[in-house]
Amino acid sequence: MKTILITGAAQGMGAAIALQLLQQGHMVIGLDCQDQPENWEIEQQLTPVLRSRWLGITQDIRDYATTQQLVAELLLQYDVDALVNAAGILRMTRLLEASTEDWQDSFAVNVLAPIHLSQQCATFFCEKKQGNIVTISSNSARMPRLDLGLYATTKAALSHFCRNLALEVAPFGVRVNVISPGSTVTAMQKQLWSTSEAPSSILTGDLSQFRTGIPLGKMAQADDIAHAVCFFLSEQAAQITMQELVIDGGATLGV
Repeated sequence: MKTILITGAAQGMGAAIALQLLQQGHMVIGLDCQDQPENWEIEQQLTPVLRSRWLGITQDIRDYATTQQLVAELLLQYDVDALVNAAGILRMTRLLEASTEDWQDSFAVNVLAPIHLSQQCATFFCEKKQGNIVTISSNSARMPRLDLGLYATTKAALSHFCRNLALEVAPFGVRVNVISPGSTVTAMQKQLWSTSEAPSSILTGDLSQFRTGIPLGKMAQADDIAHAVCFFLSEQAAQITMQELVIDGGATLGV
């Protein structure tokens, strides 16, 4: 049994990752800015057995000082084996209209918070001579997207940080990998829809937006992303580090 720390664990991809890891027999510590962990989306899916290995904690990871203090306590108390950076925010805006606040908020959550957490956990893992970090980026980090430039820029920075960190910590037996999802059915994705149904252009493409659609003809589910994270955390991936796995049904055409 491993102990795994996950950010953004209340709902969406973070919750799906946490649930699969619990089902595999691991202990999971979930951080999220949402209040009342007992009301998080993941709580509705936990059996008594799974709940016995689950700890949900409300924490705003933008508050770097208190997060560092909390994580330091968790690393020692639970001898944490792995970190999953799954928290993120999405601001839709044209780059010419993006405000300083938009940039600051997006970088605070999508870049600086996972950097601080990864630095702290990687240092702990290096001392143990073992450990694992998996970070959720985005396929938008690879391709220009209208209205997604702000988000894509933060994710590109995050992906490249992870590759460089992986190189530094590899001699200590610590692995660092990245998962880059495309359009996935989550609350973040649904905020882009004008109705309760996904726009057909997501699957078929929209030349006015320079989108080519999804060759597989379907959007990803949160579980699709969770399966890949669990693989990277497993011994089956013991020789894999510094890699970025794109899960987007072919939307970025393998670029």
